[in-house]
Amino acid sequence: MLKRALLILLCSTSPFIFQNAWAASSGDCSISAPDHSQKQFDRLMTALVHKDFNLWTENADTQFTTAASAQSFKEMAARLDEKLDLQKHWTANYVTNLNEGKYRSGIWRLTMANGQQVLIQVTFIGSKVAGFHVL
Repeated sequence: MLKRALLILLCSTSPFIFQNAWAASSGDCSISAPDHSQKQFDRLMTALVHKDFNLWTENADTQFTTAASAQSFKEMAARLDEKLDLQKHWTANYVTNLNEGKYRSGIWRLTMANGQQVLIQVTFIGSKVAGFHVL
């Protein structure tokens, strides 16, 4: 039920939040929930925090004013990597995929060892990361 409510909220609010920046019309909003695995998420997070991976767009889109740009993510990466290393027993569950025009976002729910849960949204343009949010 909570998952369905989140999907409805994401799609219903996206025209107001993202339409001008991302989508030509509210009809461009589409949601699906493929079965992504913990291993896929682990690989993504490892790639995002590893200095040798070049997944970020060279200039992150200016519409992502609250997201980490490629430059600021480099500064945040070390702290995020350290935090994930400290959380030895965390799990990630894929929640949904949101497509807005040329942008594609994956949303994951992370459950930490202490029981705390957070949502992480990673936004892509093609195969490059354009934004990263902790919701």
